[in-house]
Amino acid sequence: MAVETKRLFFGSMLAFYKSFFHGFTMVLFSIYFTKLGISLLPYALLFVIGDGVSFFLKPLIGVLSDRIGEKYLLLVALVLSSISTLLISFTNNILYLALLQVLVAVSLATFLTVVIIFSLRPITQNPEKKVSIFGGVYGLGWVFGLLIPGIFVDLLGLKGTFYTLFVIGALISCLYVFFMKDFKFELREKSFPSIQTLKKVLDPLVYKTFDLAVFSAFLIFFVRFAVGKLGMSGSIVSLIVAFESLVFGVSEILIGRYAKVESKRLWIKWGALIHITGIVALVLSNNIVLFFLASGLIGLAGAFIDVWCYSFLCENIEVTKRGVLFSTFSLSHDLSTITGSSLPALAYFFAINPFASMILFPAIILIYSFKRSESFWHQ
Repeated sequence: MAVETKRLFFGSMLAFYKSFFHGFTMVLFSIYFTKLGISLLPYALLFVIGDGVSFFLKPLIGVLSDRIGEKYLLLVALVLSSISTLLISFTNNILYLALLQVLVAVSLATFLTVVIIFSLRPITQNPEKKVSIFGGVYGLGWVFGLLIPGIFVDLLGLKGTFYTLFVIGALISCLYVFFMKDFKFELREKSFPSIQTLKKVLDPLVYKTFDLAVFSAFLIFFVRFAVGKLGMSGSIVSLIVAFESLVFGVSEILIGRYAKVESKRLWIKWGALIHITGIVALVLSNNIVLFFLASGLIGLAGAFIDVWCYSFLCENIEVTKRGVLFSTFSLSHDLSTITGSSLPALAYFFAINPFASMILFPAIILIYSFKRSESFWHQ
């Protein structure tokens, strides 16, 4: 098996687990914080604070990856994420919850950044098809991560669900140590974050930040709204939010395989318009069918934007510099949680529908993409 294919396969499996774990914790923490009776602004802050810290650490992660390889960074992230998540179940103190959220967010940010670098570093040919496989598997991990916790909470209770997730994390860590010993992690060219680095990934960074902000806002606030206001069971809520990731994962694979490369210049605009349609459906939703429709549209929009972003990066970034550049791009995951958590909470404070405020995110994507198109044609 070629190195590129082998890395893509194992990296995709690790990405599946990362998205599974991240989705699981987002739903589990949302239910847990809601059950603790935490008010809206501290609730949003708990999701913001961890990603705020990891935002500043991302470039350092890329530098370490370029200099020492990915092996040990992944192992630390695996172990730290499992332990810090388990510890959250033992406290209801807001300060301790915030500190542990920082550990969870930093470990997951490290895991995602390094997995992206590990999987996509060697890819130079036909990036659309290859990154769509990675993105599709990553998206399907979210399906199970978002679907299972609500069911487990209904069956095992909150404590039992936290313990189960810890056991899963421990098993995955052991499997990782066993399988990854076959990979060689050669030293790479030294590279460092800079303004020039940011400029190289600015377009995909903007698109992905506001794309994921829609997903983060939908996930964080829909779970709270459905459990706290509508009284939905955890199982039904998990099913609705998992549908978004199912549509995302399947659509991403199909787009990479069947969509014409010539249409790629329109994918960002299509994604933004589909996002807007999904948010409108969410605002107008008064039954479970519309909730599923909104969830699916948000997933479809994200698939178009995701394939464009990663194919752009693989086409335009030198292999030896991908550690720092991919880690800079992955800042979008932290920025999206910060914006996706903050704007709806701020809107609620001013008596504005939190879901309606989400329209700002795809609007920014659409306006920015038109501006970039104009710049391109005037060059």
